[in-house]
Amino acid sequence: MPRNDSIHHGSAQGMVPKVIEGDLITAPVTENVDVCIIGSGAGGAVCALELAEAGFSVVVLESGGHYRRKDFKPDGVAMLTQMYFDRSFFTTLGNPPIILPIGNTVGGTTTINSGTCFRTPEKVLKHWNWAFGVEHCSPKTMDAYFQRVEDILQVGPVPEDVLGKNAKFFRKGVESLGYHGKPLVRNAPGCQGLGHCVMGCREDAKQGTNISYIPLAIKAGAKVYSNCRAEEILHDKFKAAGVKGTFFDPSTNRETYSIKVKAKVVIVAGGAYHSPWLLHNNKLCKQSGALGKYLHLHPASKCMALFDEEVRGWEGVPQGYCVDDYFHEGIMLEGIFLTPEYTALALPFWGKKHMELMANYSRLASFGVMVQDTSRGRLLFAGKRHPAIWYNLNQHDFQRILKGVALLAEIFFAAGAKKVYLPFPLFPEI
Repeated sequence: MPRNDSIHHGSAQGMVPKVIEGDLITAPVTENVDVCIIGSGAGGAVCALELAEAGFSVVVLESGGHYRRKDFKPDGVAMLTQMYFDRSFFTTLGNPPIILPIGNTVGGTTTINSGTCFRTPEKVLKHWNWAFGVEHCSPKTMDAYFQRVEDILQVGPVPEDVLGKNAKFFRKGVESLGYHGKPLVRNAPGCQGLGHCVMGCREDAKQGTNISYIPLAIKAGAKVYSNCRAEEILHDKFKAAGVKGTFFDPSTNRETYSIKVKAKVVIVAGGAYHSPWLLHNNKLCKQSGALGKYLHLHPASKCMALFDEEVRGWEGVPQGYCVDDYFHEGIMLEGIFLTPEYTALALPFWGKKHMELMANYSRLASFGVMVQDTSRGRLLFAGKRHPAIWYNLNQHDFQRILKGVALLAEIFFAAGAKKVYLPFPLFPEI
């Protein structure tokens, strides 16, 4: 079929995204389409739009709920419980344990991430080509595809008026030490700096696929079902033939009705955790010997700092600024500010000192370090239960985390911080 190469400028904010709510289904469902896509996040939603615009019939199955602007509340506990997989506390096994924020919504993790939109670095594209034989992925070849996505998501640098004092305090230290910092590029035109990116954007400014690609895919003819677990991948000999799944009530987790999608093509786009789990349960792709292995996480850590002045870090974009001087070493310093609930959990103190620090929440600043890991994890499959993730941070990556934390502390003190709180229980404060 001929491809429609029109590029959308602007978001789908004015459209009503007619996602079919799985918990409202009143009878079994049967669909017969060209393509069935499992997952509505950064991978599945883009596939849905591109294929639907090209004239193919598409059905998307999403196990998460469909949350809209009116559903996003300032109640952090409620939002984390509803929109995150495993109630936001899904944690790896190994040393150290790492909490993984995985979206459980239409839009996947794009609904609850910070909105940062980096292009795949040139060195990564070259590595994919050299190590894995991935062809046609040079920066020059990929440029048009990156640009198309950036146009749809309206990607641009964070404006000064919503950068927030958390970033501006840090920037003061960066500039005084001669490092190179800059506003991050994000998919959030019209951002009001409310600071609740990780609990759903209450202004619909952040262009997660829930309000960009998914509504556009539906406008192009795709169907999207929420609260629908894909369970069985149907096949005819050695070719995928469709998907069977189940709708459920998210308030009780009670299964209701079934869905059967007959499809010529099945795209598994559930992310690095759910996709291998589904394939494992269907006894698919095991011959590669790689199913559930070679998992990379981009491990991250952070420092908090106490200033004499008010920072009011909840005002402005939490992840709005970065320092890339050590990008060539696989180290990025990126903004972060935590809600009171998470700050209380993250502080390395108990009792009276913990209470005193939380009482000074308005004077706390925070910044993070992220590394491109050489460590590798794997999924531990145990029947049909949720698999665990085994992941140990190797010495090389640990040293990079240490270097990043040292840089954060140095910059905070250069910015005028009185104390810096480290992520190490045996050495919590400078």
